[in-house]
Formats: sequence, C-alpha cells, structure tokens
Amino acid sequence: MRFIIADGKIIERINYNIPEIHFSKGTHLYQKVWYGYGGIPLFQENLNLLKRQAEIMGIPFPGEYENQRELFRLVKRMLNKNRFYRSGYLMLQINAGEDSVHTLVSSSTFADFTFPFNEEGVLAAFSSHKKYTPNTMNRWPFYNEILWQAALSEFKNTPVQQAIILNEKRSVCESAFSNFFIIAGNELKTPSYLSGCHENALRLSLLKAAANIGLKTTEAPFLSQEEIFEADEIFCASESKGIQWVMGIDKQRYIHYFSARIAEELNALLKRMASSHLL
Repeated sequence: MRFIIADGKIIERINYNIPEIHFSKGTHLYQKVWYGYGGIPLFQENLNLLKRQAEIMGIPFPGEYENQRELFRLVKRMLNKNRFYRSGYLMLQINAGEDSVHTLVSSSTFADFTFPFNEEGVLAAFSSHKKYTPNTMNRWPFYNEILWQAALSEFKNTPVQQAIILNEKRSVCESAFSNFFIIAGNELKTPSYLSGCHENALRLSLLKAAANIGLKTTEAPFLSQEEIFEADEIFCASESKGIQWVMGIDKQRYIHYFSARIAEELNALLKRMASSHLL
C-alpha cells in the first residue's frame, strides 16, 4: 500500500505525519469495509454506521466523510493508484481528540475476486465473558472490541479459533468480531438485537442471501446453547472476518452445505450492489 487518504487528501503513506491524538486517550472509531467486483458494495452502509457511532460519542462527523460521493471518488482513485484491482479491505478511521478530528483511509488487497469464505472451517468455543442486554452500547462495534479480544485470548495456544459470546441469560448473542448464524432443517437463525448482538453492515445482506436460496430466516431474541448443539450447520460472518464455517464446538461436529450456497448467493448479491452503488 503506497497511497492513503489522510484528512480528505490522497498522499503517499511515507509522507503521512501521524496526528498526536492517534497516540493519546482520544476516541478512535473505524469500519473495515470489503471492496470487490469493481466497486464497494456496502460503502454507504458502513459510512452510515460510522456516523451513528460518532454521534453517540459526541464526535463531529468529518466533512470529508459526510460527502460520500467525493469520498467514493477518492477511494476508487486511491485503489487505482495502489493498483488494487481485485478485492480487499478499506479501513475508514476517525481519530478524535479534545480539539481536533482527523480521518484516515487505508487499504489492503487480496488475490481473489470474491468475498472471503473459509471452507476449511474453524473450531469455536463458548467464552466466559458475558454481555448484558440492558447495555445500550451493545450494538456498536467500537464498544465491543475489547470484549472480543478478551474472549479470543481465552483460547490462545489452543485449536479454538472463534469465541461465542453469551449474554446474562445464557443466550447466544454473537461471536468475536462477527454475527452468529445457525441452520436447523430449512431455517436460518441469528440472534436479534434484543440479545445484545452488535450491528455490522453485512448482516442484512447475508439474511437476504439466505432467503434467496429458500431458507426461512429468523432473528431470535433468545438462542440457547442447546439449540446450538442441535443445529445442523453453524457459521459466523462479518465484513471484517468474512464467512467462517464452524466445523465444531467441543465434541460436536457440523455439516458444511448451506453456508457454501449462502456465500455463493451473497457474492452474486454483492456483485449486483457493486455495479449499482456508483455514488
């Protein structure tokens, strides 16, 4: 990555002077956004989510992010200057101190064209760290990051690669950095926001992809551990982590069928969105 966008201007990364507030106790917000198929399918959705988090934290939303059309143009130009032509990630950042707000957009690239899907599967386990449903900040990704990191750290140096987060009612609400989905029969279930799960821009598109292949989709306010062990298939998904098929939890093993079909339909959906979301 040679070029970045700092405070609304494309510059070479080597010339970027990191603002002092980046190292201070200021507020740091970010969204990790997938790009591909010649576009950025969930660009507006991620910017809107970033704006809502800034409003909650009392941070003025930067003008260079408010003007989505101009930012989209700059991002596409930055990707071209970096010769990132296939797919990858954008990192949209806001660094806010007491007296100033700075923005930074950086990028990375993949060799593939499609949205990431882990076909090999991951092992998951239930974390001892809980979420509390009355907490009004549960929905916002920036608020959950330390919890997710702590949950994953429980399984460091073990084969477990994903942590499942429960709430105080012992209901599943999410996985680390991702939303959580189970399939039983012909029904896909995911925890609703009433469970304390967080919001990411991919969630609604993934539910639509599941419905498009004929699955009944349910947003459940309560999803018990028993239901998890009785499910046929489980996967976790977010823009930042892609789709992670869960091969097993404890001694329970799961099949690998609908998640691949959902990933295929999601890619078709994202491809259509990329061609239509030309700001």
